Amino acid sequence: MPASVLGHTDPETHGPRLAGLRALGGTLFPPLPLSGAVRAPQVSGLQPPSQPGICTALGDPGIHFKTASPGPASPIMTNDYQDLQHLDNEDNGHQLRQAPPPPQRLFRRLCSGPCFLLLSLGLGLLLLVVVCVIGSQNSKLRDELQALRVTFSNFTASTEVEVKALSSQGGSVGRKVKSLESQLQKQQQQLSEDHSSLLLHVKQFVSDLRSLSCQIGVLHGNGSAASCCPVNWLEFEGSCYWFSRSGKSWPEADKYCRLEDAHLVVVGSWEEQKFIQHHMGPVNTWMGLTDQSGPWKWVDGTDYEKGFKNWRPEQPDDWYGHGLGGGEDCAHFTDDGRWNDDVCQRPYRWVCETERDAAG
Repeated sequence: MPASVLGHTDPETHGPRLAGLRALGGTLFPPLPLSGAVRAPQVSGLQPPSQPGICTALGDPGIHFKTASPGPASPIMTNDYQDLQHLDNEDNGHQLRQAPPPPQRLFRRLCSGPCFLLLSLGLGLLLLVVVCVIGSQNSKLRDELQALRVTFSNFTASTEVEVKALSSQGGSVGRKVKSLESQLQKQQQQLSEDHSSLLLHVKQFVSDLRSLSCQIGVLHGNGSAASCCPVNWLEFEGSCYWFSRSGKSWPEADKYCRLEDAHLVVVGSWEEQKFIQHHMGPVNTWMGLTDQSGPWKWVDGTDYEKGFKNWRPEQPDDWYGHGLGGGEDCAHFTDDGRWNDDVCQRPYRWVCETERDAAG
């Protein structure tokens, strides 16, 4: 080759031109191995340029060619090609240096030196702000808790005062209640005494009325001695009978007859049984027979074992299956006149009996 590269170029200012030169060199000079000095092959028919056409074409004043006399073997060619490769390597290295660093190296730069110090300082300031905010909230909560404690203490004190006042009032109310209970007991006792006195007056009034009725009967009989029964009472074989038209329990019916100076009817014969059955009608009616105190007894003391009886078959049975509690301790007439034992609290009709009065 009659020309050689005698200078160097600046890769920053002649990069584009070097690219064109490398393209031209690739055409003029085939690649050669870098190991050792290799003789360039003889190219026939290739003449050196008589004028600087390459320099004119490249337009690069920094590159100079030098003509040499032709020879059979030119070591200058190898050196020039190596210079071109050296420039190419420098250009590639410069481009690699301008490329951005990898992410790991960037992270290392951030975590080392002033960057790490600034980051730590920022985190510390943020933590300080958080602590200050939490402390402020904590202070507010403490103030509110203290206010609640004061309010609760005041409420407790006022409640205790009210409870003491109510306790005092409750004590006075309790004393008043006891006083009222004592007065009520006294009034009940007084009413009971008045009731007993009233019953005595009623009994006396009934007796006087009966005596008056008999005297009127005597007057109607032209003054002859005769026996008589009170008004609305029926006479049979020396006794007077009164038949109710409403229902009461056995104890209430017995009490009513005693107020009339009489007793529940005591049946002593079949004739008396037929008389009572005829006037009472087909309804259940109490009689003066009970076993509440043990064996069966008549209310006037008549002997039950030796006296008249008219029980239904298999009676009395003292049955407990009625669901009213207890057994069956009181006797009554059934709708056909025969006797049966039943619960004393059932509301049946009743018959009172008393001795006939005589007036003369």
